[in-house]
Amino acid sequence: MQAGPERTIATERLLLEPLVPAHALALTRFARLWEVARYTASIPHPYPPGCAEAFAKQAVERRRGGGGWIFAVVPPDRRDVLGVADITLSDDRRSGELGYAYAPWTWGNGYATEVARALIRFGFDRLRLDLIGAYAMVENAASCRVLAKAGLRRIGERTLPAPARGRDILCEAYRMVWTERLV
Repeated sequence: MQAGPERTIATERLLLEPLVPAHALALTRFARLWEVARYTASIPHPYPPGCAEAFAKQAVERRRGGGGWIFAVVPPDRRDVLGVADITLSDDRRSGELGYAYAPWTWGNGYATEVARALIRFGFDRLRLDLIGAYAMVENAASCRVLAKAGLRRIGERTLPAPARGRDILCEAYRMVWTERLV
């Protein structure tokens, strides 16, 4: 993994670019799909016009304010956005929460695991976090496998608010402290 001056992260097969409004159109292509939104707490469905643009602007503000990093996951040719992945920082900046969403046509290629591992390294090595956590809906077995393969340890279940779903959701909770790093 390499991180350039703008904090672009290169993995074996992908680039993670800080999300900006220029990524919004490509993000809308998959975020508008129910098969993507159904496993998230925050992607509304139907996907309103301008939602991706607003999300990208919030990503820029979050970086500036020190609240975390949201990346567009792109192939090396940078012709498409395959997904988004992020680390949201706690108020004290000592821990972070990993999150992601990918286009369905990319599922099953190992991209989510590759990116999760890169963000875990970024969180511990660059951001100097003490702990990284993540949640996945219990019915999203693929996402639970991604988190486990990325090296996070399942610590139980937790009910979390899901504003975009209009209800609370039951999630599996995962975490890794910096002393447990294997990735």
